[in-house]
Amino acid sequence: MGVIDVYPGVLLSSLPWWLAAPLIQLAVLVFGMALDETYVNRTTVLTGAIAVHIHGFVAGEVGLLVGLYADIGLLIGAYGLYAYVIDGYVGNVFRLIAFFLYSPLSVSLVILTAGPTLFGIEPLVVPALAAAGYANVQLRASLAPSEPYYFGPESQAAFEAAVDAETEAETGAADGTNEAAKAAAETRSETAEPDGEAARDSSADPFEEPSDDGEIDPPGAEPAATGGSSERGILPEFMRRL
Repeated sequence: MGVIDVYPGVLLSSLPWWLAAPLIQLAVLVFGMALDETYVNRTTVLTGAIAVHIHGFVAGEVGLLVGLYADIGLLIGAYGLYAYVIDGYVGNVFRLIAFFLYSPLSVSLVILTAGPTLFGIEPLVVPALAAAGYANVQLRASLAPSEPYYFGPESQAAFEAAVDAETEAETGAADGTNEAAKAAAETRSETAEPDGEAARDSSADPFEEPSDDGEIDPPGAEPAATGGSSERGILPEFMRRL
């Protein structure tokens, strides 16, 4: 008998399946929204497709439309995740698909209507996607001028300009560090004391703190932090530096 057999609380197994499955699917959808801090973004396509696949695992099988919807969502979502990781630009086709077909509302309605099938096809999926698209349009209008989505840079040129600016900033910081090290070395050589003065100073109190008149930052000191980054999400800046 394994640990899971004797401890029913592992991975929500203590809940009935019809309650545990929706909770896991909801958690996946919320996680996608939290990554880029908005309703629809570059990662919600992938998390939506994962939620549909979870429905397929629980249901045992799905029809043709839901199966294609989930598989295509994985492919498009993988591209969206890559764009999110590098904080890259995504085109209008991806934006339209993400907002109208793979928004959290669209995914939720697809899951709810995936049950009834007719000749292996779910007839309610297409109307569900149409209803979700209309609801998303109304949501956007109600939130104007705010937008319920975020897809990173507005153009490829803006993305390249951001990368170039960050590269130049890092190069300038490295040059500034090297100049500081050279200046520190020159200062130490200019202020070196003669042997006689060094011998007299050797009898001074070893616990006396030196003066701060010529304070110089250590050569390896980090440059002062600039203003807050405009990037969204958790990973983009870190991964782009890699």
